[in-house]
Amino acid sequence: MNEAAYDELISLIYECVVDRSAWIRLLGQVSEACGRQRGILLMWDARQPHAQIALFHQNETSAAEAYARDFYELDPTGPAMEHRDQGVWYHDYLELGPERMSRSPYYQEFKRPHGMRGVSCLKLQHNDNHSAYLSLLINQDARDPHLDQQRMLERVTPHLVRASQMANVVEGLQLQLQTRQLLQEQHATPLWLVNGEGRVLFCNTAAEQRLGEPGFPLRQRHDRLFLNLPGIEWLALIRQACGRSGPARPGWVQLPGAEPVQLLVTPVNAEARFNLVHQQPLALVTLLDARPRAELLTELFQFTPAECRLAGLIVHGQSPDECARRLGVSINTVRSQLRALFAKSGTQKQAELVGLLARLS
Repeated sequence: MNEAAYDELISLIYECVVDRSAWIRLLGQVSEACGRQRGILLMWDARQPHAQIALFHQNETSAAEAYARDFYELDPTGPAMEHRDQGVWYHDYLELGPERMSRSPYYQEFKRPHGMRGVSCLKLQHNDNHSAYLSLLINQDARDPHLDQQRMLERVTPHLVRASQMANVVEGLQLQLQTRQLLQEQHATPLWLVNGEGRVLFCNTAAEQRLGEPGFPLRQRHDRLFLNLPGIEWLALIRQACGRSGPARPGWVQLPGAEPVQLLVTPVNAEARFNLVHQQPLALVTLLDARPRAELLTELFQFTPAECRLAGLIVHGQSPDECARRLGVSINTVRSQLRALFAKSGTQKQAELVGLLARLS
């Protein structure tokens, strides 16, 4: 047995854990090393009548189409694999035998015309919803695998199963991470994840937008988050949330301005699920701003830009007279816009409108 070929194959098998594109190369190399000419990776979904080809090496598209259209119900491989354990190969030439294969319409009307003879199939993973299989095929004009090639197949089998399961876990984690990042990006609340020195490890789009606003006291310099407010020990607040000196405790800062805005600094444990990458105590900085999202109000209620500006003041408890002064318009204009806000939002009183806007902020 060629040990160099075996080592190369094992390396490629585990490369598939982190690189899905490596599977197509693996199909070619494992087929060749184990005395087969074609390799197919199949996925079975419980909602589908038969397994679907995910990747193939040296297999014609016409054969895959003919199988899906006319022959999948005749294939004896499916029933043979249904209750088979993971890691246990099915070899048709051993379990069916040449005589049954010679009488089978599936072999004579499908396999033979497409240049195929025998198949070896391995269940890589299985649950109630889906399964994954590896099929290695022998061509009609090829010799049977010799003993060393069969030994190579047996030797790499546990690695194929293990790598497939690991790849499934990695893909699941990647999907969770992408979903979480998408939710964070879509979140209207500005969020910063920082370490005990204030270094920003993550911030969402809303946070980046607020940092760019003139006069906003929070700044990011050299990847660190700074608060430019006299009398505030910003770094001490972050270190307190990270548990640098005693138990981790939250803190908050009231930002100056006409509208009530606070910065909340809360601890993030090293063991938190979304902190597995960093595995150190962190702090989550959240900007608590009750401003309703103008784009959301426009989409939901068709508020005009002027009505959105009025809604932003109303939600902070401003009276119509105060709103008129802030906006530089007459009280009659404010009252007219307020009636439009009531009509478009389906509310009747200012308290109802404020409650609705607060829930959407």
